This record gives sequence, structure tokens and C-alpha cells, in this order.
Amino acid sequence: MRVDLVAATALRTPATEEVTPGEAAIAFASLSDVPPAVWLRRRFDSLVGARSELLEHASATLRIQDVSRDAAAAIRRHGLAVSERAGTGAVTPTAISADEELTRLFEAAVEESAFVRGELLQALEEAMADEPNVLVRRKRAREAANALIPAAAATELVATGSYRAWREFIVAHNGRFEHEEIRELAHAVLEIMRGEAPLLFGDLAEGERR
Repeated sequence: MRVDLVAATALRTPATEEVTPGEAAIAFASLSDVPPAVWLRRRFDSLVGARSELLEHASATLRIQDVSRDAAAAIRRHGLAVSERAGTGAVTPTAISADEELTRLFEAAVEESAFVRGELLQALEEAMADEPNVLVRRKRAREAANALIPAAAATELVATGSYRAWREFIVAHNGRFEHEEIRELAHAVLEIMRGEAPLLFGDLAEGERR
């Protein structure tokens, strides 16, 4: 898994060095005359509670590589703008990769699934031979065959979200009992967002929910 920051809110008005551009944008949106850092610290509880809509005024775009379709689905559920494309191979769960025999069984299952999908795709195209439009026929056959793509299939994402959406994703998946891969992804996102907005993400300790 790899997570990189691609883009983030930039500021076009003067701000103190005590806050990051994203934090300054949120403080500016509050229409307060109080210095940004002071205002953010004073109003932190309301910012992540009743006034969380102010967190919509800053955003970050992340590139997320080598994650499973399961993890990609978790990202899409949090109101983020997502571009996605299939990767190569599959993401082996940690509980499996720790054991050589389990890894062998997992890889064999993934390989078999890919083979069966290919056979099914060909059979579907033949079964839909009455469809005169070749592109439609192939599209429908591919959509049906894709039901066999395993949840572990590798994928790559570019996801853009407000600070509010990223906080919600981290909080939802940061707990110790969450899906292991998605929890790892939440930790990686948290590390990036702490760098981008320490005053607004510094409270989200790894493995804990606020």
C-alpha cells in the first residue's frame, strides 16, 4: 500500500505561520477577526461537532496505490470524489501472508478465479451473439463476468475530499477492531492529514476513535 498527497487547499490571502493553508482557509471561512491559530484551538470541539460544515472549506487529494477493492469501496462510501482503475494482481491479507501455506492457497484461489472469469466472459459473449452491437455485447458480458473479481483484487485510486470527509473516514476506520487493511489505510491518511492540518487532525490517535 502507498498513499501520497497529490494536491491540497492553497491560500491566496495573508496568514500567519502558525497555521497551514488549509487551516487558514477554514478559519477565514468562519468570518472571525480572531487570529486563525487561536480561533481554531478555541473552536476545535465545535469544528469537529456541531460546526463541522466549516471543514468543507479545505480539501486534500490523495493517490492511493496497491489496495484491495474492499478498501476502495470503503473510500467511496465517505462522500469522496474518486477516480479508480484496476491494478495488477491481488492484495494478500496480512493474516494470510504471515503463513506460507495459506499464501499458496490464496494465490491459487485468485489464479483460479481469474481463469474462470475469462472462461465465463467468453461464454457470455457467445451467449449474447444475438446482440447486433458488438460494443454493447462486450460491455454487458464484461459487467456480468466482473462479479467474479475477488474483493482482494488490487486497485489504484485518486480521491479528493474535504477535511470533514477525511476526518469521517479516519474516525470510522481507525479503531482496533476495524478491517485490517482499511485500518492501515486510515492510518496512512491520518499521517498525511496530520502534516497538512495538525490542529484539526492531531487529536485522532492511531487505533482510537475520538
